[in-house]
Amino acid sequence: MKTNITASQIMTTNVVVAGLNNQFGQVMEFFTMHKIQHLPVAFDDKLIGIISVNDMLAYIGKRVTEGLPTDAATLEREFKIEAVMTRNPTAVGVDDSLETILDILADGKFQAVPVVKDGLVHGIITNKDLVRTYNWQLSQN
Repeated sequence: MKTNITASQIMTTNVVVAGLNNQFGQVMEFFTMHKIQHLPVAFDDKLIGIISVNDMLAYIGKRVTEGLPTDAATLEREFKIEAVMTRNPTAVGVDDSLETILDILADGKFQAVPVVKDGLVHGIITNKDLVRTYNWQLSQN
């Protein structure tokens, strides 16, 4: 499928971005309150990582497996977002093509890609955005 669609046309622009000081409860609240599954992490407004619901579940699972406490107070005290996030995530530019984005996400390593310009987060593209784009294209035919 060859199109002229770019990242800026399909990305979600109202992006919730976490910082290094966000605590466990705040990150979980971002996921639940905004009904999202991926959260870019920035420092000085520059993208430095991404964290997902699956990363958070793996963090809790690891603690359980290691016999470490998982009560709310301990998680708030001991959680460090930079230890759980994926550092230097794959990102695309605002002008990158739909084909480029599909190639990245088709690998199946992750289900979202931040969209950046000059290192700043401008949006995020998830599998849901791709499905929405596909459905839109079908309706145009």
